[in-house]
Amino acid sequence: MNMIGKMLGNRYEILEKIGEGGMAEVYKAKCHLLNRYVAIKILKSEYSKDETFVKRFRAEAQSAASLTHANIVSVYDVGSEDGINYIVMELLESKTLKDYIEEHGAMESELVLKISAQIASALEAAHKAHIIHRDIKPQNIVLNKNMVAKVTDFGIAKITNVPSSTITSFGSTMGSVHYFSPEHAKGGYTDEKSDIYSLGIVMYEMATGKLPFDADSAVSVALKQIQEEPIPPIEVNPKVSQALNQIILKALQKSTAIRYQNATELLVDISQALLRPNSLILRPASSVEAGATQVIPTLNNIDSEEKVPNIRTREPRRANVISSSRNSSMENDVEEDSNDSEENKKKKNNKNDKKKKIIIICSIVAAVIIATIIGVVIYKNNKQKQEENREIEVPNLIGRTFDEVVEEYSKQGIEIIKDKVEYSSEQPEGAIISQDPEKGTKTKDKKIKVVVSKGEKMVEVPDVTGKDIKVATYELQDTLGFVIQREDVVNEKVAEGIIISQDIKKGEQVPYGSTIKLQVSKGDGKETVSVPSVIGKSEADAKSALEALGLAVNVKYSEDKTKSNGVVIAQSYPQNQTLKQGTLIEITVNKILLTKTVSIDLLELQGGTPMEAKTINIRVSASVDGGAYNNVYEENLDPSKKSTSFEIHGYNNATLKVYLNNKQVKEFTVSFN
Repeated sequence: MNMIGKMLGNRYEILEKIGEGGMAEVYKAKCHLLNRYVAIKILKSEYSKDETFVKRFRAEAQSAASLTHANIVSVYDVGSEDGINYIVMELLESKTLKDYIEEHGAMESELVLKISAQIASALEAAHKAHIIHRDIKPQNIVLNKNMVAKVTDFGIAKITNVPSSTITSFGSTMGSVHYFSPEHAKGGYTDEKSDIYSLGIVMYEMATGKLPFDADSAVSVALKQIQEEPIPPIEVNPKVSQALNQIILKALQKSTAIRYQNATELLVDISQALLRPNSLILRPASSVEAGATQVIPTLNNIDSEEKVPNIRTREPRRANVISSSRNSSMENDVEEDSNDSEENKKKKNNKNDKKKKIIIICSIVAAVIIATIIGVVIYKNNKQKQEENREIEVPNLIGRTFDEVVEEYSKQGIEIIKDKVEYSSEQPEGAIISQDPEKGTKTKDKKIKVVVSKGEKMVEVPDVTGKDIKVATYELQDTLGFVIQREDVVNEKVAEGIIISQDIKKGEQVPYGSTIKLQVSKGDGKETVSVPSVIGKSEADAKSALEALGLAVNVKYSEDKTKSNGVVIAQSYPQNQTLKQGTLIEITVNKILLTKTVSIDLLELQGGTPMEAKTINIRVSASVDGGAYNNVYEENLDPSKKSTSFEIHGYNNATLKVYLNNKQVKEFTVSFN
């Protein structure tokens, strides 16, 4: 389907195709609502009818749109129209990290660390939002001219706190095999540490210009990811710093237990590596890896002959000692019973009767106690259920301090849960911004989720004077959240679109979302006009038409005998060319050189009577078409000769001066037409 020129959502005009991936195409478009250029990612038509791909495509929009970070590409909008599924994103007119590596090869260690820090910071934000990227590779990292990195393409991202949110293609593992983590290559569970492994591959490639694992097939590469250890980057490129070498190798550990556990740990080591590139010592791993499987003996495996400690005396004894003493006791009882007398039997019977009575009484007392306990438990359970089923009216917590309400409502059995923390220009730090459920609603659930203020977000103002307004808009608006108030002024010394001044000075701390006034040059201020065609017009008409538009006109002449004489046959700027007023435009007028024969009455020059002399000198000087005077004829003639003639050449007319013996005696004009 040809998308160029198509309007999506009644606001996005598709201008040109700028990229293509496995399942989507990317176009540059103009948003007519906000008057800005954007990138639109459109799911390919062959996948639009497949619910699996549509679901995955929408999941990408959901993943990326939930993230706001300077190093993550911004998602503005998402939509579906006439079977076209699209995502509207920030337009990044720059190159990928893969392009940069292919152009420059291995990079300096400091630059590798700085770019890696930006990517790790983006991953830290994504992971805190419970989103795993799962396809970190240089092709999905974009660098602008200032080497600011932005992570893009959350196409196979996994939302860790949403059940069944992992989307794969027909059960297969998706992503780029050269950057897979070992657990990803196995098709196993992936988490934050999988992204860190992929970042380790990217760091390796930046530092050495090469991939740590490569082979002829994807399966072979995957096996290497699982089984082989990488060659240390410092052996591939001796310029790699010791600290960077250690960081990369730790990020590429096969075991997730000794790999970096999160992006924050990685950022800490990167910051140390930038300060001490050749002396960083990584934290040693535990002798027993966290989460590693250990063999623990069960009680059944203890040898019955082994000594078992006596609980009371702490002395060892054997189990068979207990058995033998028990047997001995039974034998003694039998012997005593055989010698008992009748009297002893009666005494024993009486004792047995008393014992039975005591047992019955004790049983009754025990039954009463047990019944009482059961009754108390049932009563408490019923009371607890009543309390749980009791509806409460949700209080208004907005504006109150989080720590204060937690303490207050915990006494009432209500749990106040901090759902997240956000910047707020309305509530001070520690105060509650919003709550769920809202105040006044009835609920049986004794839990209230709240959003707590981090206070007002402050940003530092950069210096944007001398920069193009497009670049400044990215820095101020897209990155720092400024609202730009633009004033266009005439300035002949500053090129159009360049910022002349800003009302907030560099380095000042102002609230996020503040308004900044920018004075932008619109150049010399001259209006632009569209050049008309004056071909075929007369010189006078052509000049009149062009000068009426404010253009300066210069005329030159040329001869073309195939065209009409005196008309314009060429112009220096074509029709519809846009020019500023005052621009000089040159037109070429066709002038065919004409010949004129001029006759001079010699007797008239001599006063009607031939002079008494052997010869007379006749000289003619002419100014042709307004040019300088030049001699066009000179002869010594017999005074009695009546006339003489000669030819002159020109376009319009010529003024002639006639000299007799070096004295001007006549002046006249002749026309060539």
